[in-house]
Amino acid sequence: MKKIIDTVKNDFVNYRDYHFLEIMFILTLFFGLLMGLTSLMPPIIYIYLSVFVLPVITFSVSLFIEAQQKTVLPNVLDDNHHPSLYAIGKILSATLIQIIPMIFYLMVMIFVLGLSFNILFFMIVYMLSTVIHIIIGLSLSIIAKTAYTLSLSYLVYLIVFSVIPILYSFDFFSADLSYILIISPAFLSGVLFESLVNQYSMMDPWFNYISLGLILTYIVVLFMYVIKPFIVHYLKENYE
Repeated sequence: MKKIIDTVKNDFVNYRDYHFLEIMFILTLFFGLLMGLTSLMPPIIYIYLSVFVLPVITFSVSLFIEAQQKTVLPNVLDDNHHPSLYAIGKILSATLIQIIPMIFYLMVMIFVLGLSFNILFFMIVYMLSTVIHIIIGLSLSIIAKTAYTLSLSYLVYLIVFSVIPILYSFDFFSADLSYILIISPAFLSGVLFESLVNQYSMMDPWFNYISLGLILTYIVVLFMYVIKPFIVHYLKENYE
């Protein structure tokens, strides 16, 4: 547990030194003001941008800083310091920083927009959606052979998969096609957010439980079969 906490502390030192906390706050304030004071886009779209895009950016920035400055914790590759604990710490730190937009958006939706929904379930869905996208970011980093491949992978994921829940919000898909889209964690998150915030869903009510279960499954599968087995090789290539 101490190794995980040390990794989180190290990340937050980097977030502070590189003014990433201030950047996150400014983006959150900007999206929150657009959500509460304009009708430019439906409020849920700002949630999607924050959950699908910002966590990946946060995690990528953290990895980039460590790779450039060689600030990875000492002995992280030693046998007695399990690299999987390092990965958990990185995921946790990138998740914790997303509490800032989550709390701000909740305040805007409840006190400004007057929306009524299950706050606890919203927080659970927000955090799980954040975690799965951070894990996807780390998985893509591990799989990619070059910086170009990594950038292209991020771009493809964001364009192809993260646009899907936005189109779903505008009733773009038929119900039959929607069942095929369960391969997209972003789509599953979108289904849960829509049914929570807007009480809208073209899917049967049971599909919400399937979506939640699949997100948890994707988290476990990616961590156990992509991150845990290959994190050592990734760290040696990029940090030594």
